[in-house]
Amino acid sequence: MTKKKTNFLANWQENWAGLVVGAIVVVIIALLVVNFINRGKEEQIDNGASTDITTSQEEKSNQYKIVAGDSLSKIAQNYYQDESYWIVLARANNILNPNVIYVDTNLQIPSKEDAGKMRDEMTQTTYKVAQGDTLFTIAEKMYGDGSRWAIISKANNLGRLPNGNPLVFADSTIRIPR
Repeated sequence: MTKKKTNFLANWQENWAGLVVGAIVVVIIALLVVNFINRGKEEQIDNGASTDITTSQEEKSNQYKIVAGDSLSKIAQNYYQDESYWIVLARANNILNPNVIYVDTNLQIPSKEDAGKMRDEMTQTTYKVAQGDTLFTIAEKMYGDGSRWAIISKANNLGRLPNGNPLVFADSTIRIPR
């Protein structure tokens, strides 16, 4: 008799575990089906306008896939109506040589507001030194390349510390050659 009770208890536990796993699988499949059916449908907003539920269009609007014949200046003209914004695209995508871009590469396209701010930063001819700034970090901000710190040092005739590092003070204004 004890043998039957043990088998019954073991079967009951196995059946219960199978039931729970089966229920979880059914719920997951139901969620996937509902998601598939609702994909691409439009939803009415209070003001009567409709919008697409998927956010992939928003993500795509910030990216551009390079095609044959493209250049950064052409892409800048297309997005910002000004070819000179090519430098913003180069910096935003860490492109070291803006004359070499590759087909099928995705570019991040900053918003017009962000691009304007970046361009203003990059065309500055002076820079106000903040607490903790070094010539290397300033060169990274202004040129996108920290190794160009020596250009800033020469242009400002900066003094040197005993260890050879350039001497620069917070709240001072330095010239940035272009």
